[in-house]
Amino acid sequence: MRPAPRPPVVHVTWQRHAGRAAEIAGSLGGRALHVHPLSGRSKWRVAGRYGLSVALTAAGLVRHRPRSVIVTNPPVFPALVVAGYAACARVPFALDSHTSSFGVKGNGVARRMLGVHRWLARRADTVMVASSQWADVVDGWGGRGLVVHEAPPGWTAGPPRTERPTVLFVGVFADDEPVREVVEAARLLPEVRVRITGDLERCPDDLRRSAPANVEFTGFLGPREYREAVEGADVLLTLTTERTSVMRAGYEAAYVGRRLVVSDWPVLREVFPHAWHTDHEPASIARALETALRDAGDGDREERARREQTARWDEQRSRLVDALGLRPVGAPARPPVPVPGTSP
Repeated sequence: MRPAPRPPVVHVTWQRHAGRAAEIAGSLGGRALHVHPLSGRSKWRVAGRYGLSVALTAAGLVRHRPRSVIVTNPPVFPALVVAGYAACARVPFALDSHTSSFGVKGNGVARRMLGVHRWLARRADTVMVASSQWADVVDGWGGRGLVVHEAPPGWTAGPPRTERPTVLFVGVFADDEPVREVVEAARLLPEVRVRITGDLERCPDDLRRSAPANVEFTGFLGPREYREAVEGADVLLTLTTERTSVMRAGYEAAYVGRRLVVSDWPVLREVFPHAWHTDHEPASIARALETALRDAGDGDREERARREQTARWDEQRSRLVDALGLRPVGAPARPPVPVPGTSP
């Protein structure tokens, strides 16, 4: 029996969902290796999950023998496994360092591990980051920073299917998300349905109890449920207090044709010029949502956002191909193919 062909790239992620990894890897002709066993937050479950994840990651890399590897950070631990594999197999690897991996957005573990992050960045062939500010940090460490955003999702959405104006606030109850302000903004728009995503275990009880009747907390949404939530929304809302963060939901809005309301930071004005931008005062959020729901601009605002985001990704993908030494990818990307792992 002939051995299976080696994929050009495997994108390793230990995060709860593998959407970004699957989409980027699929755009490069590769696949995602999603490792997330033993759900739970007790210290013993976390320790067990990390130990098992190391073994599953190493086994997956040996089994697939990729010609290059991308690894999501945080956490930083799978990057150590990937760095070891890359050195032994003599293949290039890239860190996909999200904004929180630099110790911001309340990530204390990443802040304490910055020395390890710096060490890995100098050994990686490139470090994928969300904004030029973090690329400059990586370059200062002696690495090679590369701004890489989101590949097109493997799904599309038709016109919104809503019986009343509907807003989807995409979040995970992270420290940088002004969720309380969103709830107060919803109180000012009683005719608008506001749905808030994120694991309910992380949502403060008093916030749920005090929310007005037009607010719905959806809980954590899997891929299918999330797609349905996007299809059922007129506007996507995504906000952050971290001025260097660029949120995945903003790209999803651009790719699938949904109006977008986003925080008013310079990097977000640059990346999402066709969005409605707001500060985090409840009255300001409410005004931005009202405007976005009422006014679609000149009729092709969403289409212009989609075209510009697609062109941006094509340029970023070409740079990533060069950084990993892959052959040029000129044809349209095939649908992403996640590797069956131990995701929840």
